[in-house]
Amino acid sequence: MLLLHVKVVFLPPNTTAVVQPMDQGAISNFKAYYLRDTFAQAIAAIDGDAVTLCDFWKSENILQCIRNIGSAWEEVTVFCLQVNIS
Repeated sequence: MLLLHVKVVFLPPNTTAVVQPMDQGAISNFKAYYLRDTFAQAIAAIDGDAVTLCDFWKSENILQCIRNIGSAWEEVTVFCLQVNIS
């Protein structure tokens, strides 16, 4: 699929808080939700089958990461954004 109207910009590591200092709370909130969801999936995978943690990480792909990002972003509340940005 060719996306002509999408521009991806990569920031250097550890610069988001410097570039956007007011977003620190919202970003940390988002990261916490993302990690919680991802680790919950890992635990469910290794508890249910004979899958090892290494196998779980090897099976992760970009699509699953994007789904986790979407799920985590939906959990960030408007209140969190208002408090951290204003």
